Amino acid sequence: MEKNQNHSNLSSTEVQSKRFFSNGTFEWTKNKSIVWSELDQFIEQHPARKKKVDLRVVQWTVAAVFLLLVGSTAFMRFYTQTLNTPVGKHLVYTLPDGSTVQLNALSTLKYNPLWWRFERKMAFEGEGFFEVTKGRPFTVNSSLGTTRVLGTSFNIYSRDEVYRVTCITGKVKVTSKSNDEVILSPNSKAIVNKVGTISLDKDIKPLPDISWKNNIFLFTAIPVREVFKEIERQYGVTINVQIPGNTLYTGNFSKNQHVEEILGYICPALGYKFLQKSTTEYYIIPDQE
Repeated sequence: MEKNQNHSNLSSTEVQSKRFFSNGTFEWTKNKSIVWSELDQFIEQHPARKKKVDLRVVQWTVAAVFLLLVGSTAFMRFYTQTLNTPVGKHLVYTLPDGSTVQLNALSTLKYNPLWWRFERKMAFEGEGFFEVTKGRPFTVNSSLGTTRVLGTSFNIYSRDEVYRVTCITGKVKVTSKSNDEVILSPNSKAIVNKVGTISLDKDIKPLPDISWKNNIFLFTAIPVREVFKEIERQYGVTINVQIPGNTLYTGNFSKNQHVEEILGYICPALGYKFLQKSTTEYYIIPDQE
């Protein structure tokens, strides 16, 4: 009785569904060929839509990528870092490849740090001691000449119309603006004049050219005007010189000496004397006594 009661509680739809599936089989009202025919007809009436590609969008995308690449390359190529050393100061700087440069007072170095791995090249004026790690060619451009190396150490003096390169280790190629060139070996020096002619000194003692790194300044037959210019750079003073430009001086001074002490023994050796106009200005005049 309970079973009948449960059956009576089912809806007519549920009863029909139960009977339909309980039989285990059912019949199609259409055969297979008709079904496939109708499916083909439906596909022909409803073709798949093809997405149209806007060529202008593609062109703008390609152009944007190209400009981005060009812009990035140009930025890497031309981004410049500049190093300046003030009066009386030295600076030791390490370049991206591990090479180092020690800059004397009032020296300027410019290079492209983001492009350094592709081209080791810089512009330089002043005085500096370079220690170059091996790798791509290393080029230093100055107003009167160019120095190229692979891996070596050397000193460059490039001020006013004077250009000197002293090789300490390895080999150094020096080229003037007139394309005159020499190859330097250790303990040799190239001197470039303002017209581009290079003179070569071999078997020299390089200490006078690099002693400035230790705040000692050695001069051997150097124009005295150049000596006074060095004093100006190291002490931040002005020296008004009234001495012929071809006068040569041999001697030395140390940075721990006072300016007046240094002038006190340079001037008498040349037959001159100095007058102090202010704490930072001096005049060099002939000694009439």
